[in-house]
Amino acid sequence: MLKKGVIATGFNWYEDMQDFVGKTHEVIITHLKEKAESKESYYTLKHFLNLKPGDLVAVKIHSAPSGKQARLVIGAYAIVKGVDFPVYKHCDELGHTIEVDFIETGLDYELPFGYGQTIHKVEDLERIKPIFGYYSYEVAKPESEGSQLHLKNTDDVIVEATAGYVSSRAHNKIQNLLADELVETHGLECVKVEKNFIDVLVELEDKFILYEVKSYLSSDRCIREALGQVLQYGHILKARSGKAVEYVVVGPSAVDDSEDSYYTYISNTLKETFTYKRVFA
Repeated sequence: MLKKGVIATGFNWYEDMQDFVGKTHEVIITHLKEKAESKESYYTLKHFLNLKPGDLVAVKIHSAPSGKQARLVIGAYAIVKGVDFPVYKHCDELGHTIEVDFIETGLDYELPFGYGQTIHKVEDLERIKPIFGYYSYEVAKPESEGSQLHLKNTDDVIVEATAGYVSSRAHNKIQNLLADELVETHGLECVKVEKNFIDVLVELEDKFILYEVKSYLSSDRCIREALGQVLQYGHILKARSGKAVEYVVVGPSAVDDSEDSYYTYISNTLKETFTYKRVFA
């Protein structure tokens, strides 16, 4: 699916169902009943064929429980492509496919939820937030009223949803929440947003604290992607000012700080002060 840039499902495997894209649930189910397809196909295909451009998709690896504990393991996030309708194609290898733009892949993101069927339409805000995090439009937090910081816009109208757009929007949400928190801690005069390409910079009397924001669900990936950037910015600042520099990578997920973790390895390897910070609404 990743190579083809699609999500896919089986059921009624050999029929091209292009003509049923966007049709009512009743029409799709009636057709499947006439073909004596399984009941599970009714639920799966009525939702799959009604995906819309811009819909956010969490691609699960599996949902097998761990003992008595429900478990959902997500492997990727994607956004449905298309204009008025999704781009559907029937594929001999995968069955029914819809084109998507993958936002993040290679995950092993586990949540204590039970979603055993092939497809689920998630509408409960209490579930949307932990499953989709900052990628979701529904969990946007209003910007602080009266803030004098120049915060990033997260309320623009989307014309054509893309993975890049969703990632950028998630990044801006995290950055804005972080900036507000730092202003409360250090005061407005010490906090700068987007200063010389630095996401958030805190200047104190004796040191700089550089915050580099990434929106990936994988904290290891946040660290990996941010480290080169933030070290370069710190090198320039230190050369100009002589002040000490501390480095903070910011992401939406908790970090594994166990003895053998990637984060611990990086922290122990760097001579400079380096930490990871989770920012989640």
